[in-house]
Formats: sequence, C-alpha cells, structure tokens
Amino acid sequence: MSGRIAPKLSIVIVNYNGGELLKRCLTALKRYAPKAHHETVIVDNASVDGSREWVRQTWPDLRLIECERNLGLTVGFNRGVGSARGEIVLSLDSDTEVTEGAVDAMLGFLDSSPNVGACGCTLVYPDGTPQRTARRFPSPWAGLFGRRALLTRIWPNNRFSRRYLMAEHDGDREPFDVDTLSTACMAVRRAVIDKVGAYDENYFVYWSDTDWCQRIKKGGFRIVSLPGHIVIHNENLKARHRKVRRTRMVVDFHRGAYRYYANHHAGPRNPMRYIAMAALLGRAAAVLLGDEIARLRATVRATAQRSG
Repeated sequence: MSGRIAPKLSIVIVNYNGGELLKRCLTALKRYAPKAHHETVIVDNASVDGSREWVRQTWPDLRLIECERNLGLTVGFNRGVGSARGEIVLSLDSDTEVTEGAVDAMLGFLDSSPNVGACGCTLVYPDGTPQRTARRFPSPWAGLFGRRALLTRIWPNNRFSRRYLMAEHDGDREPFDVDTLSTACMAVRRAVIDKVGAYDENYFVYWSDTDWCQRIKKGGFRIVSLPGHIVIHNENLKARHRKVRRTRMVVDFHRGAYRYYANHHAGPRNPMRYIAMAALLGRAAAVLLGDEIARLRATVRATAQRSG
C-alpha cells in the first residue's frame, strides 16, 4: 500500500481503547480488502488498553498516527484525512466489521454516480438487526421519536419514527437517497471534503456525522444508502464494556444536539435556540438522574444478594 502512486481509497479509523473490537475490524478489512489500490490510516487517541502498541507491532504496513491525548472523534478523524492521499475517504469506526464486497460496492457506486458525494452500506448489529442509520434530517420530534427513543421502542410503527427512520425503504435492495448516514461507515469523495470540509471540530463525537451530512447536502451533493451490502457495527458490544453510561457521553450528546440545531435551524437571534437549550438541558438532567437511580438500585440489589 506504499509507493508514490496515490491510492484510490483511504480508510480512516479513529481508535480509542478499541481492544478486541479493533482487532476484529482490521482482520475483516484484511480478509475483505477492496480490489482498488488503498491505504489504511489509524488515528489513535492516546489509548491505554494496548491497542496502539498492538497496531504498531502487528500491522506495520498501516499508517499509525499517535495522538498525545484523546482529541475526540472529530479532531482525530480530521488528522487522518489530512494525512490520507486517496480520492475517496472511507470513514470507518473501530467497532465495525466489513463484509465481503461491501467496500468494493461503495467504490463502484461512487465511480458510476458522479453526482453522488457520499454513500454507505447498511449497518447491522451482530445478530443481523438493522441499526436504521439511514435517516432524514432530524426535526425537534426526533428527541421523542429517534431510533433509541422510549416512544419508538414502545410504539415502533408510529408515523413520526417511520418517517424519520425512512421505514418506507425497509426491505429495499436498490440504492436510495437519504439525508444522513452514520459515519461509522461512509465513503466520501475527496472533492466533497475539499468543498465543504470534513468534521466540524466543535463537536467531540455525537451529532458530528449529522452536521457533516447537512453540509454535504447543502454543498449540492447526494448521499445514498446501499441496502444490498452490510457492515457489522458492534455498537452493543462496546456498550457492554461500560458498566454505567459515562456522564461525559450524555453531556456531549446533548451539547452536540444543541449545536446542530443552532447551526442549521435557529440563527443567533432566533428565540427557538434558547427554548431548545432549555429542553435539552432538561432532557440531559433527566437521563443523568435516571442513570443515578439505576446505579443506586443496582447497588441495593448487590448488597441484598451479599447479605442473603
């Protein structure tokens, strides 16, 4: 993958304590490597689980960028993009596993569709359940009817969730246009990045992909989902490694939601941005309170079991 000839594809992976999931990611990439000339860039955000050292020792042909601290997804990814040389950049999370033909399908689709700026495969859980990450842009209703929202779990076929999650395409095998995809797996033309930029580094992790897709669409480019090809996203496996939800994650999610809404839907003088801020602060407080109650209940149960 080295040499003077620029690769067609640059695969950029940001790693932070990826551990076994990163190993599975890179093993799948090696097994189902694209036919086109490509390079893989790993940006390590100061991992302390040995994954950085493992990459350095086991995959010397990969380009490893070692950050001095956890810079977050957006800054780390942008460093990788700055180092990448491909005419197409594939954003890939460290907890994904590509399947046979998936990367080639994205490259082939972009080659045959010059007016498409980005595309991605269907993300699924390890059991094959779709993660429903091909969506319309969120409205304020998304807070109540998003893919993980309580109302969506209770009432999955309500029209608000179905519209937001583009349920009309369930079962499709042919490509279809979307507003936003998860950058856990999204291939973007270098020309698009040159025009609209990569991630907005004012986001840390959450909502950065929705913001990026918004800017790609505003730049005049189509974004397309390829439902005939899948990539496994071990999202739940990563979550199981965390005994409790970290406060920082909750805060970052709601801060990102506010920034996205303020940037794209409510200007500096629009009073709705302050209403949104109050609503998101209240929601974040409720989530954190729920987490604390869950911790206390777990502690009580554990104490009772030990006593019994």
